Amino acid sequence: MGLSVTTTRWIKLVAIPLAALVIGVLIAIASSPSSLSRGRTLSTPVPPSPSLVASPVQSVTTAGVLGKAPQLMTAGTQSVVGRTANRAAGSADGGKTWVTVAPPANGSGVAVDPANPQRGIAGGNSVQVTTNGGSTWKPIQVPPPPTGPYVPVLISPFDGNVWFFLHGGKLLRTRDSAQTWRDIPGLPALSAPLLVAGPVFGQFYLASGGSVFSLIDNGQQVTAQPSLPVGDSVTDLAAPGGNQFTLFARASTGATYLLKGDTWSTVTGAPGGPIAAGANGVLFVGDGGGKLGSPGIVASSVDGGSTWRQANGLPYDQSVEALAGQPGSAIFVAYCYGGDVYASADGGRAWRLLTRALRTTTG
Repeated sequence: MGLSVTTTRWIKLVAIPLAALVIGVLIAIASSPSSLSRGRTLSTPVPPSPSLVASPVQSVTTAGVLGKAPQLMTAGTQSVVGRTANRAAGSADGGKTWVTVAPPANGSGVAVDPANPQRGIAGGNSVQVTTNGGSTWKPIQVPPPPTGPYVPVLISPFDGNVWFFLHGGKLLRTRDSAQTWRDIPGLPALSAPLLVAGPVFGQFYLASGGSVFSLIDNGQQVTAQPSLPVGDSVTDLAAPGGNQFTLFARASTGATYLLKGDTWSTVTGAPGGPIAAGANGVLFVGDGGGKLGSPGIVASSVDGGSTWRQANGLPYDQSVEALAGQPGSAIFVAYCYGGDVYASADGGRAWRLLTRALRTTTG
């Protein structure tokens, strides 16, 4: 028996929505998380693609190539030089590449040219020079005045032909890459002197014990500055810019001082490590102490040390052992105990990693 016209029409009206409903259910089941996880244990996450997994940076476990008590210097916007007694490291391209220089086997002490770290000087019983990062060394043609040993103090950041040495308690200088020599007059017998660049081309500040001197025109003029309080010796020295203060000093007793006019005033509230200074009288102090597993700390002050603000972006696993700036610059560099070097381009408020190239081991 055939279906009636009415029944046929009813089937068509019901079948179309029912088919749509069935299709919708099938699509929902197929696209549900449970359907996608069939045959897989949900408690086991799917690992991301290896290309998306970041390699962790290994925390440092040994001191960097400059070891303890390093010194740091910047020159221009691209040059950074760090050194200790028998090793120096320098970059002339903003930290992209580095040259590490050690003295020759028959020499001691080393300093490199900030503008060209491949070029360096070494001391000992004679003076030698390298132009290839210490791969080879040659004696100079004109020997310095007697007597040795000769201790490299600095290659000028203003002029790479100007070298300073210590010998026999005297400050020795050449202005022409060892063609001529001169002992700087007007200075007392020196012991472990510090020499830092001032704000004027060819100007330096020299500290030995508690005595401080200004050297103009690479030492052609020498002027005594006020000495630190009795019992204090200078262990770190920096020249702020902006004419607010002349010098910023760390003393052997741990005290920190600012020289304004003829008076040294005590600065408190800052960490007890290395110091630096820059444009507009900004002051910087790091934590120091040669520590691994402790965060690096740098505090800055723009009001002569009345208040201090701690910076961010420094490492979590190594102390800050050396700082450097320039009297007319807002760029600063920090060398950390594990060998990592950090830089700040905003006056020291925020820091970023510049390089891990000076680690003794890298992760």
